[in-house]
Amino acid sequence: MHVLILGARAPACLEWARAFHGAGWTVTVADSLAWPLARSSRSTDHFLRLPEPREDANAWVDALIAAVTARGIDLILPTCEEVFYLAHGLPRLNALCRVLTSPFELLHRLHHKGDFAAMTEGWEVAAPQTHVITTPDELRPWQRQSADWVFKPAYSRFASQTLIRPAADRLAAIQPTTSAPWVAQRFVPGREHCSFSLLIDGQLRAHASYHPKYRVGRGSGIHFEVTAPAAIRWFVERFGAETGYSGQVGFDFIEDNEGRFHVLECNPRATSGVHLFDDQGPQLVAAIEQQQAPLLASADARQVSLAMLLFGAPRHGLRRQFWRDFAGARDVVVRDGDLLPLLAQLPGVGEIVGRALSRRCGLLAASTADIEWNGQPL
Repeated sequence: MHVLILGARAPACLEWARAFHGAGWTVTVADSLAWPLARSSRSTDHFLRLPEPREDANAWVDALIAAVTARGIDLILPTCEEVFYLAHGLPRLNALCRVLTSPFELLHRLHHKGDFAAMTEGWEVAAPQTHVITTPDELRPWQRQSADWVFKPAYSRFASQTLIRPAADRLAAIQPTTSAPWVAQRFVPGREHCSFSLLIDGQLRAHASYHPKYRVGRGSGIHFEVTAPAAIRWFVERFGAETGYSGQVGFDFIEDNEGRFHVLECNPRATSGVHLFDDQGPQLVAAIEQQQAPLLASADARQVSLAMLLFGAPRHGLRRQFWRDFAGARDVVVRDGDLLPLLAQLPGVGEIVGRALSRRCGLLAASTADIEWNGQPL
């Protein structure tokens, strides 16, 4: 069996490559970057360079079709936001191999933060009060009560533009439009939880939840402390039953001061929670193929060790607890003598720095600029 895993820049792709390799599959990873992380792993048999899907979605799908035909691919598995372009090409690709994603219309509904919040109305775990804002005029009344709300683009990632209880003058700089809407979501204080789940036709096959104890700014988590709230699993099971979702999906939650859970947003793709199955790789692959009781994550903490040193230590390094957490977590990049991905982070970051300079954007924006989808027509 031969799997094509997309988003080779992501540690999640590296995790899946190791899982499929351990299960005896041939592994091809693909990306539009030339030197993505998973390319260097000994679990990877082949690397495929793809065009940028955001530049030309149909050309990207054509390249996938050519690869599936030439290489005898049995399964395509996305890990990053290229999932939207993959779903766009689903009618053409489904005739050639299995594609682990849901239809584009459902992914769009989940990706739009206002539409997703509306979906959960009436559920036992639901989104906080959420309003879609499409014009500057609609935004102005919120300036008088901005301290009670969180504002973010309806299509966004990494929390890079999120404004938490902002001052009125900062909120005034936002320019929402019908094609680039924002949402206002009532602020709920509490403890953050994230989830990763694998669902097939709405059935939960694997599930993990975790607390991102350390982050890069407000964005990506780099240290993952395992949690297991029953309310989060109930929510994911309800979600599967309501939508019939197939693929990987993650959710962000807040546990308020009274122990109640609120779902904030949905990521219809892989999240860092997949690393919590690093000791159950073949079982995770089997969960795609076979109906079974949900596979649950082990309890050990994981981390991106290099990111902890580069981003966590300057901020938290004077605290003993930081170093205890660092020493007590397993790295998600280096494992079982597979050392090249550690070194591969350097040319990978260098390539993203080059893109940031050439496109005149920040590093986080450059890391997804070629694959992200923000509601534009395809």
